Amino acid sequence: MFEDRSGQRASGLTRRVWQRLAGLGLAALLGACANVSQQQQPSPSQPQPDPSAAVSPASGAAATAAAAAAAASQQQAASAPVTRVVTKTTWVRVRRGDSLLRIASSHKVPVKELAAWNGLKPDSHLRAGQSLKLVSKQTITVQAAAPAQTGGANAAAATDTNAAQSREVAAEVKRHARSVALVWPAQGRVVEPFEPGATRGIEIAGKAGDPVIAAADGKVMYAGTGLNEYGSLIIVQHNKDFLTAYSHNRRLLVKTGDMVHQGQQIAEMGSENNDRVAVLFEVRRDGKPVDPMPYLPSSPQG
Repeated sequence: MFEDRSGQRASGLTRRVWQRLAGLGLAALLGACANVSQQQQPSPSQPQPDPSAAVSPASGAAATAAAAAAAASQQQAASAPVTRVVTKTTWVRVRRGDSLLRIASSHKVPVKELAAWNGLKPDSHLRAGQSLKLVSKQTITVQAAAPAQTGGANAAAATDTNAAQSREVAAEVKRHARSVALVWPAQGRVVEPFEPGATRGIEIAGKAGDPVIAAADGKVMYAGTGLNEYGSLIIVQHNKDFLTAYSHNRRLLVKTGDMVHQGQQIAEMGSENNDRVAVLFEVRRDGKPVDPMPYLPSSPQG
């Protein structure tokens, strides 16, 4: 599928391949193996308790008192309040006219921290529809005996939040859109630009293991190595009209069917079925390859 670099290099997915991908279904094969450990029986050589031995009333009373004291101590420790600091991560969607300063001010966080959480510069330009990560720390007071319950409550809250975000992304995937706001899928130099009829995307060079991130919120429609020409490939659908593809990865961190958020790492950069370490990044509109550059910020740093 790839031609020699002395000629035109068809580095994107062909129409036939994309039609083939459209017919792929998600098959989950789950296996489980349970290991049952057997209890060891006491060795005959070990001393056994003497059934004839009797406990004196005095020693029995002392043991009871010690047990009661221990229980009282444990109950007192359990009732003592404990202060914990928990970290909470939320996502906010950029609206038209928003800036990092405005969002930082409305959420009472420093601009530098907001930019750092999202891998941006403080003066980066934002696009409507872009998702930004907000990280906050909260101090809470809990009972020492209830860390598991507190953890369970936090886990349940996090699960509910993730489920709500997934529903929001799923709804967006089903909508038609005239455009899509993307971020750079990797930090690096464009070593191969988009050329209509010759290439179907851009190649961004880097080092093996560099993070490859989702350019926008979406649903993973394909993640695998079934198409050898592209190595480890990920295809993300963002709405009914736009999707993106990421090829030649060293390692995939998502699977088909996953909901991903803009800026989330989905793979590690590699050189599978390619002559250099780079990610081949494609943007498809209505199934046809288009130049990714108009949909990206002016530079990989924002």
